[in-house]
Amino acid sequence: MGQNYLYGLTVQGIQSYIFETNKLKEIIGASEIIEQLCSTWFDKFLEEEKLTGVIHLNAAGNIRFLTDEITAKIIFEEYHFTLLEKAPGVPFCQAVVKIEGGKEYEANQELDKKLRGQRNVPLYETDLGLMTRSKFRRTGSFSVNIEKDLDTKDYFDNVTSVKHTHSTETVLSQKVSINGYDLTYPSEFKEIAKDSKHNWLAVVHIDGNGMGLIIKDILDNSENKFTDLQDFSTKIGKCTFAAFKTAIEEVLISKDEQAKKDEQNPNKITLPIRPIIIGGDDVTLIIRADLALKFTRVYLEIFEKKTKTAELNNKQGVTACAGIAYVKEKFPFHYSVNLAEELCTYAKNESKRKASCVQFHKVQDSIIDNYKEIEQRELTVNNFIFQNGPYYLDNYTDKNKISDLVNEVKTLKQDDSPKNGIREWIDAKFNNPAMAKTLIERLENKTKKEEYKEILKKEKSFMDYHTLLAVNTKTN
Repeated sequence: MGQNYLYGLTVQGIQSYIFETNKLKEIIGASEIIEQLCSTWFDKFLEEEKLTGVIHLNAAGNIRFLTDEITAKIIFEEYHFTLLEKAPGVPFCQAVVKIEGGKEYEANQELDKKLRGQRNVPLYETDLGLMTRSKFRRTGSFSVNIEKDLDTKDYFDNVTSVKHTHSTETVLSQKVSINGYDLTYPSEFKEIAKDSKHNWLAVVHIDGNGMGLIIKDILDNSENKFTDLQDFSTKIGKCTFAAFKTAIEEVLISKDEQAKKDEQNPNKITLPIRPIIIGGDDVTLIIRADLALKFTRVYLEIFEKKTKTAELNNKQGVTACAGIAYVKEKFPFHYSVNLAEELCTYAKNESKRKASCVQFHKVQDSIIDNYKEIEQRELTVNNFIFQNGPYYLDNYTDKNKISDLVNEVKTLKQDDSPKNGIREWIDAKFNNPAMAKTLIERLENKTKKEEYKEILKKEKSFMDYHTLLAVNTKTN
């Protein structure tokens, strides 16, 4: 029987599921569930059911599997119940399409359309509960008699309990292991933030550019469409993990970074980072705030380099954009992740998805909506916008570069720099515009060093300087 049926599974709202609570252990457990349901669990299901086909994608909550009609039907019916049992609460949807007349791209488009249409179809509840059962107060769902929440002292619901069960697993973290080191990752936000200035954390979201167009090109023009698509998916995943590992080596376990080491075993290191999603071209992580920009820059550089070496995208390589949301340790993280994604989208739009760059923002109030509204409310005054991003890698010579920004922040860290005057000018710009003009003139006249004078010319970057100084970003 010919393999002309395409099975697809997508987890809708991955971020909402993972960041449903502000407990890092539950976030870790949810992350492990998402990682395993499209990789190890799916592989084991195929093996146990003796099903065959070709996996085109199995990362970041997505599965695309080419097979025959009967196998596709079995997976659709049986894997559904496997996930309901093993991963209650995961909002997934499935669909199957037939590839007609060799039109693979059209089949993929139809599959995506069907998956989107399944979003509003409710999943079966495996535990309907009884009226006499207690509820887990943090979520309002029925409790299960397994383990208690240490804060509220009541029993977890089924979804939370499963997340806790998987929080000790290391399938995702093992994929970014470094030879010669025994790396461990924190299980509490305070462990990540404890060496950070004023307990700042950063949520980073990174996404490859132009992936849809690259896939369309493969499906439209390749002779071995699905083989080449699988090859591309494998290579892009390897480039992502390679870039992540290199960033860990260069930023987190370098001589400059004071990662927590075991005195008796110096190769055992606790890293101030927690990977949440690493799959395909997508990366989401939580990291100590002062390390975020440096880690992101190294990742983007290596990702570009590796994709060129792998001769992806007609040997041009693949670029990526990133968003960094700087937040306090106790800030609701589902808002933080949404903001990081919006910042990444902003960088993509500004770069027209053709260059590697990063946009960042430090959360200053409790009202978090879309980034455009934040820009209007927090960064705009009298038609002046404190916006000089996104910031690009060094190979984009006509753009505002990350390296220049970091060097300027390094300059402002000097004792005699005008950083306090810049902070006063920002405040006056919002509250006393007439005084702002006087302040900047006074700063310019008072400043003698040329390096400071050059910085004072970049008024649109003042808020970015203030952000990076506040989180004490690494400048070495």
